[in-house]
Amino acid sequence: MELTYINASGERLILRQTRPFFLTRIDGAGRTRQTINTFQAPEQDGAFYISSTLDMRNITLEGTVSASTIDEAYTHRKRFLRIFAPKQQGTLIYRGRQISCVVEEAGFTASVRERGPNFFVSLFCPSPFFETLDEVRAELARWTPRLHFKLQIPVGGIEFGSRQPSQIITVDNIGDVSCGCLIVFRALGTVTNPELLNLNTGEYIRLNTTMGAGDELRVYTHFAGKHVTSVTGGTEINAFSLLDIGSTFLQLAAGRNLLRYDAETNMDLLEVTLYYRPQFLGV
Repeated sequence: MELTYINASGERLILRQTRPFFLTRIDGAGRTRQTINTFQAPEQDGAFYISSTLDMRNITLEGTVSASTIDEAYTHRKRFLRIFAPKQQGTLIYRGRQISCVVEEAGFTASVRERGPNFFVSLFCPSPFFETLDEVRAELARWTPRLHFKLQIPVGGIEFGSRQPSQIITVDNIGDVSCGCLIVFRALGTVTNPELLNLNTGEYIRLNTTMGAGDELRVYTHFAGKHVTSVTGGTEINAFSLLDIGSTFLQLAAGRNLLRYDAETNMDLLEVTLYYRPQFLGV
């Protein structure tokens, strides 16, 4: 049993079953609670189920500071309280997953004079989901370079690059629930009205604009973080107005997602890349 906490300043503390911070208990990492919404008509027995939402997560940690002397214990105590400072967002890493949190309470149950004081930490997680440590990158449309050095050009010529042959690609979301993503459209030349379609749901996102070589359009579909930006010559501006009226901020369902990219003109000059973090109900 081992976990790492990283505070907003980048300081980290490792808790495990060894000195100096001996972790004895972690609770809340494998359990989720939900709020169920129902409707009850007059004189109805029972109720109609409407929907349910996952509650915020609370994770508690318990353990003991193991030290040889009182002074050493006091030094560890000060470091512990500094890193688990309140009013700061942090990240908890446990079993190869991470979750954003805020310190709700952190302290010791023993006197400062004790050589082995017990500690207690309560972490409040606004989002109940654990995520992968690394962001997943999926290439939907790209040119693959085929030049190798030392370069030898055969009689029939040489192919400088190859285009991914299919417009359709399968994106696997290994998480337990659907998640948002970052969609990056990049133009290698003049491209009109780039689009990404979810073949499973029929939902699409389309941007009504003409892109020049090197231009990027970035669409963020994360819940409570939806926005669109345009990057031209290193300058990033808000591009929400470019969204087609029928567009949907696509979510990647748990499991397989069939996606197809397109453009009104010069589709072969369009590169499309997805970035996402699968989300899990517990670890």
